[in-house]
Amino acid sequence: MRLMIRSLLVCVLVLSGCSRSQSGGAAKSAKGSAARSEERLVVMSPAIAVMLRDIGMEDSIVGKHAWDMVLSGSVPIVGSEEGIDYEALIRAEPTQIFFQRSSAGVPAKLQSLAEEHGWVIRTVALDSLDDIAIGADDLFMQFVGVRERAPDEIDPTARFSETTMPSEALARAWADRGPIADEVGRVLVLAGVDPPGAMGPGSFHYQLVVRLGAVPAITDGGMWQELDLEDIVRLNPDGIVLFSPRQRDASDLFAPIESKQSDHSVLFGRIAELRISAVRNNRLAVIDDPLALVPGTNMGRVGEELGEIFERWARQP
Repeated sequence: MRLMIRSLLVCVLVLSGCSRSQSGGAAKSAKGSAARSEERLVVMSPAIAVMLRDIGMEDSIVGKHAWDMVLSGSVPIVGSEEGIDYEALIRAEPTQIFFQRSSAGVPAKLQSLAEEHGWVIRTVALDSLDDIAIGADDLFMQFVGVRERAPDEIDPTARFSETTMPSEALARAWADRGPIADEVGRVLVLAGVDPPGAMGPGSFHYQLVVRLGAVPAITDGGMWQELDLEDIVRLNPDGIVLFSPRQRDASDLFAPIESKQSDHSVLFGRIAELRISAVRNNRLAVIDDPLALVPGTNMGRVGEELGEIFERWARQP
């Protein structure tokens, strides 16, 4: 389990350093389902696979990343950061190939094959929460589009578009909790307890804490920081949230997130015995969503759950 968490974090952190998506302009709804059914997508990013699934494009995906967590087992694996299976890629006959943008760029061999076979290579930036929202909207506009009302349907007091963009839902999930967040105090976010692994400045979970209006317990250093118990005592956080993804079947990946505040001695190990504010005030919580460490649109659900944890803590005497 510890190895899995580290692998997921490597996938999240190494593939950062991104900018805006190149997925292109909006696809008008006039293209409809016909245009969508013609697409054959290879998705070389677990996060982008989540985003495409969320907009209903799962059936168009013909190739996936080796660490994918949401697509059907029948979808062939075409590679990972360790390398691309070019034979599998050619067999998939994609129309578009999606990458999470990274400093490594797109392999020259893939660019050459794309020119030869007429594949379109798309790169999506996923370096921040804002990047997730922008990338989700770009994908939505490319494959789904916005239904515009005809002139005789328009109500001057209503919005011209009746479509809710993914970024709107994410903005609600990540909204500042105001006084509730003020009551929470300093929050430490962990992705492991033996040894304690903290997610620091620049990480998505650190950004979530800030976006919701709380104060991170760690204010400097890298996105991933290995701590010891003495470090945690010195930080003395007012609350600790442990992200510990459970291993479940694919059918359960989008089930309600489990947030636990029991069995602290088991879940947190020796951390639950420390003389710190979080332990004294019983402000220890676990989010075990299988996708909790994947930087896709699922981060909206994670943000909502984190907000509920803050509300629960704020209500405590």
